[in-house]
Amino acid sequence: MRVGGMTAMKMLLCALALLVAVPAAADPGDVEYQFLWSEGAYLHRVALNGMTVAGDTAISISLPIYVTKYLRDGANELEVEYTSDTRVGLSVTLETRAKGPRKDQIVRFTSLTGETNGARVTKKIPFTIQLRRQTPLRLSGADREAIAALLQTYYATLARKDGAGLAKLYAKTVEQEAQIFPEGIGLFQWVLSDSLRMIANPKFRMKPFQGASVQFSVDGQVVMVTRPDQSPLVESVPVEADGAGAQPAAGAGGAQAEPGLKPTSLSFKRYDGRWYLALPFGF
Repeated sequence: MRVGGMTAMKMLLCALALLVAVPAAADPGDVEYQFLWSEGAYLHRVALNGMTVAGDTAISISLPIYVTKYLRDGANELEVEYTSDTRVGLSVTLETRAKGPRKDQIVRFTSLTGETNGARVTKKIPFTIQLRRQTPLRLSGADREAIAALLQTYYATLARKDGAGLAKLYAKTVEQEAQIFPEGIGLFQWVLSDSLRMIANPKFRMKPFQGASVQFSVDGQVVMVTRPDQSPLVESVPVEADGAGAQPAAGAGGAQAEPGLKPTSLSFKRYDGRWYLALPFGF
């Protein structure tokens, strides 16, 4: 999720619109996912059923947030805290997505320009939804072994500096999730390209792999692997910047190493009975 700051301004007048859309008919077997995002200014906090989804002095949820875990079958409540802008309006949209791709708007809050006259206000909007949740994942010993083996494959791919192999490890997930969350795929491709740039450096190398002491946690159909002490799962050796031999600028502490690869968590998801590296979005 990308959250960007905006500067508050002087506000004027008042109007509020609320749209509730009836979802299109779906196959009973469809797995559905709920996402929320905003447009315009100035949003301070969004909550679902009293639980904060995002909040800060001023935020813009340009990258949709996966919010199914905040929802319940039946009656729900969207809470929006905001100060309207004199130049642009504000909208907060909650929708259901499924493969197809299919998108159905659940509820949309809108505020016109200048609506709060400079005041910070909170609106609560009730809505109902019938959730089609995924079947809870039960992680077996065989699943743990398969995920641990895939973690080692991930490390070995980095260690041999195999950029094509790294992209291939994520290819299945990218293909599957593009229908659900195309915005997130674009962001992930940018992050992946940065990793590919790092391992293409001739000086890049990995520290020895520590296979012990990992833990598994389940969120929907995604399994997250971490270490109990939150240390990196795998870690590259720091690489000195290209200008390491240059004279440091005044006040600088000398040449600095480029950021390395040291993820503290990795996500995994099963498709067609096989485990793959998953996108870090938790659905």
